[in-house]
Amino acid sequence: AMAASSLGELKGRYRMNGAAREFMKEVEACRVRAISENREYAVRLLSSDPTPLDGNTTANVGSYEILAGDHLRGSQTWSRISDGLHDLSEGPGGWSGVSIEPWASLTGPPSYGLPDAVVFSPRGHLLNDPTDFSGGVVRVVFRNKAAPSPEGRVVRINRGGGAQIAAVQ
Repeated sequence: AMAASSLGELKGRYRMNGAAREFMKEVEACRVRAISENREYAVRLLSSDPTPLDGNTTANVGSYEILAGDHLRGSQTWSRISDGLHDLSEGPGGWSGVSIEPWASLTGPPSYGLPDAVVFSPRGHLLNDPTDFSGGVVRVVFRNKAAPSPEGRVVRINRGGGAQIAAVQ
């Protein structure tokens, strides 16, 4: 019984780490696209789990999308890129037992009308309002719902557009 419990916890940790790495990879790819295509790109958070610590490993929630802007600067129309929708609960890439924790509200860049998003300029830095950054970063937390105690990974995105993963309890 202990081995089965430990195995479930390890699988949950593996999935949580994978989901956080995938998100960070998409953030970094979004930044590279913005620079190489010389236009704005965004990562918009769509849904989060209101109860990420409830232990219900079958009720994982969290989704985000990758958007391309229509201009170099000041985009008003955004298009989802192909394969740009990521839902933790769907498809072969689904991350069973992993949820995205509710995040602090993001206003996005002023006058863009793109809330809950980080927007990359063609130079690769974020255009978001300064109020979107808590401690200099935007934080997106992934939770392992199979863990017996709170366990998570936070992807931190700084104003320069860089992203990193850290453990969070």
